Amino acid sequence: MVNYIIRVSYAAPDNDTFDRLNVELAKFNVAGAIKADDGKGYYLPQGEYCYSGNETINEVRDAVFRLSSTIQSEPQVLVVEVTTLSWAGFKLVEGT
Repeated sequence: MVNYIIRVSYAAPDNDTFDRLNVELAKFNVAGAIKADDGKGYYLPQGEYCYSGNETINEVRDAVFRLSSTIQSEPQVLVVEVTTLSWAGFKLVEGT
């Protein structure tokens, strides 16, 4: 499996754009939170997601772009393949 970090942005998002995007991406196991080695979950910043799968980076990009285009027009999508990840200051997901 390959691990990806995905960034979706819009020039002028509506108030509910990211809420709607989060719901739709979650249907495809694209998460707005990340899990640490100790099992604790942390929320990613708005518009950032993680995904693990067997698809190529271009397949992930194209799928996220198509989906995010149904939420609001002209999304900007960046997908990065990651092997190691480190973060600080992210809010803990309660109950993890």
